[in-house]
Amino acid sequence: MHCINCGHRQSEGKFCAICGIPLGVKLTRSRAAGKSGLQSNKYIKRVKIASNKYWNYFLNYLKHPSLVLKLGEKEFSNGIINIGIMAFFMGLISFTFMKRVPFPFNEASYEPSFISVVGSCLLFVIISTVIIVGSLYLTTKFLGPEQSFKSFIGIYGTHLIPSTFLLLFSFILLLLKAYTYSNFLLSFALLFSIFIIPLYILIKLLTQEVGRIDPLYCVIAYIVTFGIAFTIYLVLLQGSLIVDVLNRWMLVN
Repeated sequence: MHCINCGHRQSEGKFCAICGIPLGVKLTRSRAAGKSGLQSNKYIKRVKIASNKYWNYFLNYLKHPSLVLKLGEKEFSNGIINIGIMAFFMGLISFTFMKRVPFPFNEASYEPSFISVVGSCLLFVIISTVIIVGSLYLTTKFLGPEQSFKSFIGIYGTHLIPSTFLLLFSFILLLLKAYTYSNFLLSFALLFSIFIIPLYILIKLLTQEVGRIDPLYCVIAYIVTFGIAFTIYLVLLQGSLIVDVLNRWMLVN
């Protein structure tokens, strides 16, 4: 046997006769370290591959968002990622805005934490997405070309890419203290994602496939369904942190 520490060779024994180091210990450790290194390298490679795939997907659908209408459920995971990214940007903008622009009518020194603001924005985006996707799903299920719930998540999430870009520019303007322009982009991004994109998706689906009734009535049905559900949600939001943020935006505008 060969001692890794001092180089002494001996035919038997568990310990080196020269330095007393257990034979094979360092070899085992080096092998374990090598295996862990290989595993970490594989993990890094997987992360890089996944990042490259998502970046290519992001650029592709930034140029042609309507391509996702042909894939639907296949882009479900990417749609979820886009929804999460948009919620994070919205929370980041809200927190930065609340730190830089104090609310003049708030007598108490109220400064919410970053986690609470981002969490509130994440909850707002998730519930809004469920209402939008649910309204699209119910409308097409009974009146138009039927799509699965997962398919609508992938389609709607992918169509949030332009809004996410607008939020990024809004955050940059906020850092530059251009509050009016930043709030304008933020407001437009929210209106675009909540009201315009769902109607566009519905109309696009109706023009591709023949529905059970005229497309006009299908659009009206969606507006009524979404309007009722979203109004109830806004009523339940009274007194929440997200309403405080919206009040500050309106004061600046």
